[in-house]
Amino acid sequence: MNRLNRFARMGRIFADYRRRRTEVATLPIRLWVESASVCNLRCIMCPNKCMTPAEKGLMKLDLFKKIVDEASLFTSDLYLHHRGEPFLNPALFDMIEYARAAGMKTRFHTNGTLMDEERAKKLIVAQPDLVSFSVDGFEKQAYEQIRVGATFEKTLDNIFGLLRLRREAGVRKPYVVIEKILFQDSDIPSDPVKVAELTRRFEEAGADEVIEKAEYLWAEEAAPELDQPAGRMICTFPWYAMVICWDGTVTPCPQDFHAKMELGNVTTQTIREVWNSPAYRDLRRRLSSDLDSLALCHKCDRLRRKTVGGVPVQYMFAFLTDQLVGYNRKLRRIIGTSERN
Repeated sequence: MNRLNRFARMGRIFADYRRRRTEVATLPIRLWVESASVCNLRCIMCPNKCMTPAEKGLMKLDLFKKIVDEASLFTSDLYLHHRGEPFLNPALFDMIEYARAAGMKTRFHTNGTLMDEERAKKLIVAQPDLVSFSVDGFEKQAYEQIRVGATFEKTLDNIFGLLRLRREAGVRKPYVVIEKILFQDSDIPSDPVKVAELTRRFEEAGADEVIEKAEYLWAEEAAPELDQPAGRMICTFPWYAMVICWDGTVTPCPQDFHAKMELGNVTTQTIREVWNSPAYRDLRRRLSSDLDSLALCHKCDRLRRKTVGGVPVQYMFAFLTDQLVGYNRKLRRIIGTSERN
């Protein structure tokens, strides 16, 4: 997809969103394709540890190829993560290479604990465009309190090893982002001196960005009602993006962690068939005029954040950066990858 075509599609997406059209003229410009819903850690803030065995699995390469073959004409980038740890899927590197050969950008998020030197070398060869690492605790006590099952020193060795291999290979991919969550829980230790020191070490080793992100509040059915009522902002996701779980189940956004809002399944349907199906059209209608009827959406804290022109600021800047700047190293470093909360 060339840049001019992408700009035109973004304009049509915005027009459909602003007019609250339930049948969207453009197909999703971005896909979350869940390579794995299983995880090797039990992090304190993540619902993955509460998932049932039936919810956990690895996406098969054949299904991934079907998705890419359909989406390569209209999707500009793929997120190869959702609820689990991508490195647990042995087909991850083949997925990245297959999508790249189809002209699609790829990125994924990882806890970094499984990225030994062999996997890091494969990553350099596969050439994903961006890899972000959840480090979160920038000191041993905080990290191991948050990332239950991980070892602080081992994870750092893995990340620094990838940065070293990238430097030795003389390549620019993947663009490497280190993430630190700003937790609401004051019991999690955070020493500003140690945070600054590890940030400096990451930057000196070649990490492209070290960013902080506000803690997510997952919109689960059991989550308490939020004190602040939802504003007039309408969620943008069902107008431009789609989430495809490891088994082909389609859900509207990553906030639907347990895939309660099933909109179709790409094992038996095409992406095009699902995108403007009765279920998707009904979701867009209810988001626009009957939010309280959506058990998960009306609890979503994203609907209570800042907007510009009715569009949520949190995702707007990150989305525009990805679509307009792409993975241009110099410009992305200036603008930044982080979502504005």
